[in-house]
Amino acid sequence: MSPIYWLILTIARAAIHLSWWPRYIGRENLPKGPYLICANHRSWFDPPFVATVIPRQIGFLAKAELFKNPLFGKLIWALNARPIRRGAVDRAAVDHVIAHLKNNIPVLTFPEGTRSRTGSMQPPRPGIGMLARLAGVPVVPIYINGSFKMSHRPFFWGRLEARIGDPILASEILSFPDDKDGYRALSRRIMEHICTLSDDPERDRKTSLKPESDKGLSAPCADEVG
Repeated sequence: MSPIYWLILTIARAAIHLSWWPRYIGRENLPKGPYLICANHRSWFDPPFVATVIPRQIGFLAKAELFKNPLFGKLIWALNARPIRRGAVDRAAVDHVIAHLKNNIPVLTFPEGTRSRTGSMQPPRPGIGMLARLAGVPVVPIYINGSFKMSHRPFFWGRLEARIGDPILASEILSFPDDKDGYRALSRRIMEHICTLSDDPERDRKTSLKPESDKGLSAPCADEVG
């Protein structure tokens, strides 16, 4: 873990614990090796919050435009963020993810591809299925509860919660066909696991498992901060 990552993570953990009394459920489900983290996305605050949930350094994907600012680009690169071109299959982003995983660094992705503006869970992008299939590592579903209020009420005082589900094993992931239909089906399977962890799984299935988009790889969309 780099010094800058450790410093920012320490500050984030302190701020979150003082302000939002986080609760982490299911940490015992986290594998020891490399894995993909797949979470619902409702707030710009989701990536730093998930970083405090995982007791290891993790990697991220962020939209490529954020790296155009030299200083900010260097900062988020030091925090293990890597650029992704949204709306298309980005092979370089896939390579960045694989490189993190080979270094035993879990990587956070958001299957919905962008944060929800309504609070409802959205259909997954097929790109997350492709990424999971190519990576061939377990996928850990996480349901984030409470962050949507923060995106509308910056000084919201309440409780943030992360519910960590059982990992989807690599053997199951690799059982999906290595083609577009397989990626789409795997994306939906991942989203189903996230929905199962929510307060109202049936409600979230209705909004997130309707016919999905064919857009490219999902990212922890940092467009909320840039």
